[in-house]
Amino acid sequence: MKHSIIMLWVLLAPVLFVKAATVDTVAVFSTAMNKPIRTLVVSPAQKKAGQRFPTVYVLHGYSGNPDRTLKEDIPALPEMADQYGIIFILPDGGYDSWYINSPVKKNSMYETFIGQELVSYIDQHYPTTASRDQRGLMGWSMGGHGALYIGLKQSSNFGVLGSICGAVDFTPFVMDFGIDKLVGADSTKWKYYNVLDNARYFVFSQQQLIIGCGTADPFLPYNRRLHEYLDQQHVAHTYIEQEGAHDHAYWSKAAQYQVLFFNFFFKSKQ
Repeated sequence: MKHSIIMLWVLLAPVLFVKAATVDTVAVFSTAMNKPIRTLVVSPAQKKAGQRFPTVYVLHGYSGNPDRTLKEDIPALPEMADQYGIIFILPDGGYDSWYINSPVKKNSMYETFIGQELVSYIDQHYPTTASRDQRGLMGWSMGGHGALYIGLKQSSNFGVLGSICGAVDFTPFVMDFGIDKLVGADSTKWKYYNVLDNARYFVFSQQQLIIGCGTADPFLPYNRRLHEYLDQQHVAHTYIEQEGAHDHAYWSKAAQYQVLFFNFFFKSKQ
């Protein structure tokens, strides 16, 4: 009996452990910022030779980082990479970059890095399906702003966008979260970097959108305003309000809905 159990373990071991997502840590050099950006890449196990995968770029929130994303914010990403066959890319967006090309800080050009440079790097180094319809962008809080903002500015590269409790209107919080250090003190120019002020361009972007927010989240009024504006402009989008606050529990739960949405989109375009 003992030998049988050992043999069964040997036979089962490859089944249990071979098919598991891998997490790579890479330093991707940004020419725009003249510095490397630490990035985590979560890849599903390949089930057949030559297999290629859609990609989802995941943007963390204010004060976050990719490691915290995997440990606390969306720990199910590796599991979802295997479940759906998606490569997840987690760039370090800095403590408070807001994912824009700053007109003030020349070493903070995250729109260009994520929307162009990182996409190019990932498509060159990983088995991606390198097309707009197989590439998505999602994030929460500051990252929700980043996903919609970069998605708009780089719409030729991303076919589907997701925002979780996104700071879609940061103008009331410019002085609270260091945004003034990125966009300058002239309030008349803030609108060029604010999602709500740029939402009219979704009319032409031809992207799939999913926007969600917790009912106890301080950003809820701004997300409702964006939802109402998109409705008025007849922009197709999915809007979800769920019970939840601005915390890990909500982000983790909402991310699973959004990844499922992304997966449906990718499948519909294959």
